[in-house]
Parts: sequence; structure tokens; C-alpha cells
Amino acid sequence: MTALKHEEPDRVPFNLRPGQLHVERLRAETGSADFAEHFHHDLRYVTLDLPAPPEEVSPQEWTPVPSDGEVARAAEQTAALQAQGVAVCSSYVCGVYEQAKEWIGDEGTMIGPYEDPAGLAEMLDRITDWKMALYGAYVRAGVDLVWIGDDLGAQRSLVMSPRQYREWYRPRHARIVSHLRRLRPEIRIVFHCCGHATPLIRDLIEVDIDVLEAVQPEAMDLSQLKREFGRDLTFWGGIGTQGLMQGSPERIRDTIRETLRLMAPGGGYLAAPCHTLTEDVPWENVLAFHQALEDHGAYPNPAA
Repeated sequence: MTALKHEEPDRVPFNLRPGQLHVERLRAETGSADFAEHFHHDLRYVTLDLPAPPEEVSPQEWTPVPSDGEVARAAEQTAALQAQGVAVCSSYVCGVYEQAKEWIGDEGTMIGPYEDPAGLAEMLDRITDWKMALYGAYVRAGVDLVWIGDDLGAQRSLVMSPRQYREWYRPRHARIVSHLRRLRPEIRIVFHCCGHATPLIRDLIEVDIDVLEAVQPEAMDLSQLKREFGRDLTFWGGIGTQGLMQGSPERIRDTIRETLRLMAPGGGYLAAPCHTLTEDVPWENVLAFHQALEDHGAYPNPAA
């Protein structure tokens, strides 16, 4: 939480989302399946379960919200984790654009502004209302960070023009953020976006996003991000998973040191691989990630 205030804590906070094979390996090695607890991650997740849809209901008609009892259960879990001295984040729930693609497909979502703008607008507003309720349930459960987002970036560009984002999605993201701030002004809002998101970062800051995740170094320039936006936005991620985490432990350690050198000064950085680890990441590299943060993550001189 200190790092999120753009201040320097005792060390760079970190976490990692393991794949199932890594969880199984940890259990075989230690007898524990609690990855975050074993490796002392600074960020933990809670999940709100949703009721299953009736068979006769189409996906576009099913917009479930968690029950009050489920929110109360998550609130108890959240409070117990916070009592251990860790920050608590909601599990990821996809956003407006991603949900539209789930309902009507990539093609329908992308050509909707041209072929059926009124119909697309009505659907996006309905999705926005639903996401406000879902994200808001996590805020009511007391999490420190609520994790929203939309995958708006490809490897080297956006999936739509900035103008189209500003017309169709920024106003709806702004509605969601404003709603969450009304529920709890101090809530920290994380925006997930894979790929090249640099052209939209100023928009996200203006919408009042606190944290950008996944921050893929394969798709964005980390030094540019820190230099241009590091005073206004916290970055969560920055450790590549498209090749680095499949490489050698030595390369992982060296790259993490360089990433810390760029991103850690002044706070505003949570170190993590950009995505959930895939099965081709060797166990030795999982250990190397954690060892590098232990060896080189201390302030006042991260990467030393």
C-alpha cells in the first residue's frame, strides 16, 4: 500500500500467478498448495462466486451478481488476509469490451459501431451496469484493490483507434470508476490491459485509474512508462512471460535487476510476471524469480 502511494517501502512488493503444474510441484516439494503463502507474496486474491445460469437462459440474458451472503463470506476472508499484513485484490472480472466480444464475437464487436451503433450502445450500457454491480460487490467486501480492465492492446498497436476507444469505451470505464469511488473513495482501481497500451495511458489516468497491469515489456517501453507516467500511475507486472520466464535462471535474475532499476525508484511499482505462468515455465525459473526479488528488491537501492 505504501508503494501504491508512490512512496518507497522497505522493499519492492511482488506476487506471481502460478500455473496448475507449478502448484502441483510446490505441493510435491513442500506439502503446501498455498503458493502465495509459501513465497510470501504481498498481494492475495479473493473470489466472489456467482450462481450458475439456468439451462434455458442465453448468455446475453444472464448477468448474475453475488448474493449478500457471498459478499459477507468474501468480507470475512478479506479481513483475515488483511490481518496478516497483506493487501487484498479482487479476482479479475473482464470488462465492457471483453464481455461484448464474449457475447457477440470479435467481428460483431468491431463492426458494431458502423453497422448497428444504437444496438451496440444499448448492449455496452447493459454490460457497464452489470460490471458496476460486480466490481462494486468486491468493494463492499472490503478489498484494497479492485481489478477491472479490457484487453485493448495487440503486440505492437491498439486493437482499435484511440478515437474509437474514447467514443465507445472510455465513457463507460469512467462510469465504472466513478461508481466505485462513490462506494469507497479510497479504493485502489487496477486496470488490466494486455499488449501495447501506451497510447491510452493518459486516458486511463484521466479516468482515475490507479494501477496499470500487465505492463508487458515485449509490447511497451518500461523506461518510457516510468518517465512519462510514473508520477500518476502505479505499474504492476513488467516481468516478461513471452520468453523471459522460459529462459535461463541467470537471465531472469539479470532482467529483474534491470527492471527494478527502471521501475522501482519512488515507489509506484509492484513486481510480477505479466500473466499467469504457462506450463512451459520451468520450476527453477519460478524459484529464480522469487530469489531475485529477495536478493535485489530492497530499498533504498533496488537492483543493487
